[in-house]
Amino acid sequence: MTKALLSLGANTHDKKERLSHTIEAIAQIANIKAQTPIYETPAEGSIATKPYANALVLIDTPAEYDELRATFKQGEVQAGRTPESKQQGLIPLDIDIVTWNERIIKERDMEFEYMKLGLKLLNTVK
Repeated sequence: MTKALLSLGANTHDKKERLSHTIEAIAQIANIKAQTPIYETPAEGSIATKPYANALVLIDTPAEYDELRATFKQGEVQAGRTPESKQQGLIPLDIDIVTWNERIIKERDMEFEYMKLGLKLLNTVK
């Protein structure tokens, strides 16, 4: 089993519901060890201006990194994410693998306030 930390985000009108459904879907393919509540933050580091709903989810998974990443990218597309929506600052769903076996994959993300807040929240629910 591999331990992975996932970062989920969305900034559409139904963002909290999207993240709730995404967490339920993740639970069908991985063992959720801990998760934050869904929390809201201002947009950071992109052209998006609408606030985001965010959640961090710590999982154990038998999947390989590339397989899991492809599954999440497919989920983003199914949720309506396109290059055009990203250019417009509309993110219906974003799923990032932030750490893989405790190795940081998304170094840049670790500097954002949404991640710092999420890590604090995750540490209180573990």
